[in-house]
Amino acid sequence: MKFKFSLEPVLKVRKHQEKVQQQKLAEEITNKNKISDLRNQVQNKLESYLTGKEKGKAADIHTIRTYNAHLMSANNELTKLQKKEKNADVKVEKERSKLAEAFKKLNMLEKVKEKEQELFNKNLAKLNQKFMDEVSSQSHGK
Repeated sequence: MKFKFSLEPVLKVRKHQEKVQQQKLAEEITNKNKISDLRNQVQNKLESYLTGKEKGKAADIHTIRTYNAHLMSANNELTKLQKKEKNADVKVEKERSKLAEAFKKLNMLEKVKEKEQELFNKNLAKLNQKFMDEVSSQSHGK
């Protein structure tokens, strides 16, 4: 007699859902890291403009305007990337909570499977003991 879990199809689906959630979370984390890297690059670019590496070249009005345009562009890009990074953080947290929920559902089913397995094993042991008692009583009866 072999143990067969009554909710095995559901367990397989839950395992698949957990795996999908892990992949979604990994994608969102990767996306967030890309945005963070871009933001760091723009921030470094802005800091290099502000530290004066380019400031010494500001001799005429055209160069000053170009310098100012670079600063404004970098600042605007940095602001946009910070907003994107906040949105990515929210998405990562949503996916993380979905993964936690999927894990909780999977864990619950695995515990049900364990309980069912224990019950099956107890019943099997009782049947085996009953069979052994019957064999023993028949052999003593002869």
